[in-house]
Amino acid sequence: MTLPPLDSAPRPRVSGRVWAFRAFLVLALAVIVIVARAGLKLESPAPTPIDPTVLAIATQLAFPATPSATVGPLSTAAPIPTRSTLSGVILYTARAAARSHLWAIAQGDPAPIQLTDGDFDDREPAISPDGRQVAFASNREGGWDLYLLDLSTGEVRQVTRTAAFEGDPTWSPDGVWLAYESYAGEDLDIWVLRVDASEPPIQLTDAPSMDASPTWDPAGRRVAFISDRDGLPDVFMANLDDPNERYLNLTHTPLVAEADPAFSPDGRLIAYSGRGNGLDLIYVAAVEGAGGPREVGLGRSPGWSPKGDAIGATLPSAQSSHFALYPLIQADVTSVGFPAIRGILDLAWAPGSPPEGAAWLPAISSPIGVTAASVAGRVALARIPGVEAPTGMLSDLVDEAFLALRERAALDIGWDILGTLEYAFVGINAPLPPGFAYNDWLYTGRAFAVDSRALTSGLLEVVREDYGAETYWRVLVLASPQDGTVGEPLRVRSWDFTTRYTGDPSTYDRGGSLKPVLPQGYYVDLTQLAADFGFERVPAMSNWRTYFQGARYNEFARTDGLTWLDAMLQVYPPEAIVTPTPYRTPTSTPTRTPIPTATPWWWRWILTATAQAQPTITPSP
Repeated sequence: MTLPPLDSAPRPRVSGRVWAFRAFLVLALAVIVIVARAGLKLESPAPTPIDPTVLAIATQLAFPATPSATVGPLSTAAPIPTRSTLSGVILYTARAAARSHLWAIAQGDPAPIQLTDGDFDDREPAISPDGRQVAFASNREGGWDLYLLDLSTGEVRQVTRTAAFEGDPTWSPDGVWLAYESYAGEDLDIWVLRVDASEPPIQLTDAPSMDASPTWDPAGRRVAFISDRDGLPDVFMANLDDPNERYLNLTHTPLVAEADPAFSPDGRLIAYSGRGNGLDLIYVAAVEGAGGPREVGLGRSPGWSPKGDAIGATLPSAQSSHFALYPLIQADVTSVGFPAIRGILDLAWAPGSPPEGAAWLPAISSPIGVTAASVAGRVALARIPGVEAPTGMLSDLVDEAFLALRERAALDIGWDILGTLEYAFVGINAPLPPGFAYNDWLYTGRAFAVDSRALTSGLLEVVREDYGAETYWRVLVLASPQDGTVGEPLRVRSWDFTTRYTGDPSTYDRGGSLKPVLPQGYYVDLTQLAADFGFERVPAMSNWRTYFQGARYNEFARTDGLTWLDAMLQVYPPEAIVTPTPYRTPTSTPTRTPIPTATPWWWRWILTATAQAQPTITPSP
């Protein structure tokens, strides 16, 4: 039987009611889809889970409780604000014209205000609780003492006048006392003094260790400080009400060296910096209660905002430092309004606004010398008078800066550290010792190397500082005299290269080790002085752990933004700079001793031409 084609099959008849029902279903489905899509658009995304520690910190920072002597656990009941309300003024220390002075800047200001000026150093500002005075350390009278700056009048009053080193002041909450560090004996200790100097100072710590960087609890009954009495520096707490259990170690970190503690405005948290694995990190920890510290970010010298909703810090680099801001709540960082601050050394964040009537920031003097970018053509070498070196010459673009640095270093240190150099200019045909880089800045005439005998004789201390994968060194020179009129005590342990030769494989692999104790005495930071005059420290070579000269701890170069090749072209014509190859020490190459041998028999049968018409075979002569 033949089936009918498909298109010829009988179709069922659909009534009008069925069509109406189908249209209703389609319309209902469309309405459901539209409503669902609209609901998806209006529905906010699921919130990202917040770390409980961050939640607790942010909550109590945004809604601080009344400070009290007894601090309870952190509360998480209050909601988290969605926007930061940063305000106040930042007082900080920065270098300009080879001196450190106090500056101030507020949110939204186009430029900072310079608060102090002169041919001396001011640093470590601390604002009084009423916001009218700034306590700071200064060497304007020779040694380091404490001073008060009245922000309304600009008057400066000296608070301490001793032969000992004094610095890093912090105010009591009532504004009556100052706690500070003092080098009155063989190490740093914490002292307490009435601001009006009506009573003798009181010594708070007396351990045979470094006790430094005090910060006063907003409740008034505790002082936190840094001490290395248990090994590497830790954060300690001194209880002023309990002499029997006065000192408590808050951190207990044997592999991290802490520094610069700072209480939050409500006293429940403490921020500090810690150096471990070559990084400087800012931490925040609860003063009481469970839980470990919370890592905030990179930096040193943390300072709390007046409302406790952010932390400012100094962010060091190999050649300079910058201001870094870390909001501790959900904030729009771009709305903070603080301009970039370069060369910052420390800071204090206070409520209010900068003092009125103060002079605006003057133009910062550039380092002495002519920038190489503005000079065309070849540059001559100039002899540096009075300096003992294998080749006592430098580029004519940097010799004046070096002479100014030498004079300033001799004045600050008390003896002429740069009168004898290990290297100044090194000619292209006078290779450096084996292991040096072919593109060393000593070839350009823009660098010098301090005499390494100063390190072996104990006149230098070097502090290791790692930035990324590169190692740098901070050179500290022993001052003369040692009565506190010049220099300052060390707070960071220096590096000992000699332990690599003790037979310990671990110290050999590390290229040395930290010294077990802080060196005693007063030192001047030669690395900072060199940077003031445009000479930057150079990084260690990759082989410095096994090759001592590769550390290059004593080399400083003034690059002026040039590449090494551009600097070489200032001294040499292009044809003189060939593809460099590492220099190898000449060694004797053994050769074989010639052995007499008999003349081969076939030698006599060599054909030779003669003047005869017909060639004949003749024996060789």
